[in-house]
Amino acid sequence: MTNAGWYPDPAGAPDTYRYWDGQAWSQMTTSTPPGGSAPQPPQPQQPQQPGPPPYQQATPNPYGAVPPVAPPPVGGYGQPQWSPGPQPGGGGNGKTIGIVIAAVLVLLLIGVGGFFGVRALSGDDDGDGDKKADDDTSETTETTGPTDDGSSTVAPTGVQCTGGQPTPATNPGANPATISGGGLTIPVAKGYQVDTRLSKSHAFADKILVQYKLVEKSWISEFAVGGLLKSNGFEDLAESAEIIMQCLTTSDQIYDGFTSRKDLKNEDITVDGKKAHRITAEIRVDNPDVQAEGDVTTVAVVDTGDPDQLGLFIGVGTIGDQVTIDLSEQMLQSAKVG
Repeated sequence: MTNAGWYPDPAGAPDTYRYWDGQAWSQMTTSTPPGGSAPQPPQPQQPQQPGPPPYQQATPNPYGAVPPVAPPPVGGYGQPQWSPGPQPGGGGNGKTIGIVIAAVLVLLLIGVGGFFGVRALSGDDDGDGDKKADDDTSETTETTGPTDDGSSTVAPTGVQCTGGQPTPATNPGANPATISGGGLTIPVAKGYQVDTRLSKSHAFADKILVQYKLVEKSWISEFAVGGLLKSNGFEDLAESAEIIMQCLTTSDQIYDGFTSRKDLKNEDITVDGKKAHRITAEIRVDNPDVQAEGDVTTVAVVDTGDPDQLGLFIGVGTIGDQVTIDLSEQMLQSAKVG
């Protein structure tokens, strides 16, 4: 179990602390937590998520639902979910305790404002996407490698990557033909299944639904639709697409071991006759737990006419798997507004 208390803000704000009640992070932050000293990081004993068990993969022809199979990992894109504490089976001996204490002391000395190597924009540990306090919404957080040439001047605020409400209002049930979110609807591709637990790792989005297919152990292809709340600063289509791409690449729950991003397309488009902007990028990772080199990932932000939110489409195909890459493009073209 995780001890409740004040801990460094997982969004990365310096000298800022957020309360952990043992299950979720509070919306309120403070620079002077009770107790008068820097707190110890929480130590939830959370198992690594190995990814969905293998299943009999159907022929990857699009637009047909398949019966549900084993549940997916509770993280993004099949990556093992990050856990700040020791893993089960560690023994709990003196050596383990000494390592944990040493790590905490190092963190306190260097003044790191986050958890054990998690990038500043990786969001909450459980992916709930709790909103930051109002006085933190204007804070800008540095990102890593926004584009292949580093030319982007856009940087997300903390609330843009972690302040969404990703859990869908309703569960689409078994074998849905389509999924909808943010005013967008896409078909469920043959060989893919929907699981609402994958929504939580997309902490930047509002009520996002994800369909996925196992590519290899701990690596998936996915297609998702959801919303981007304008109250979180998502107004401009192109800027919002760039922000979401950065939120993806700086999240250890989605791209653990991210090394580089190369934009293949960055352009204004239309989706079902509505103005939109899409970025398609080759995202590479160096992760010993997977064989995949990375993904060809598409982010498209759509002006659906909703006064409160923009529509968001995410399509992910694995580098070297042209079927999933082509299917991602087909999914974007088939998206409907309304």
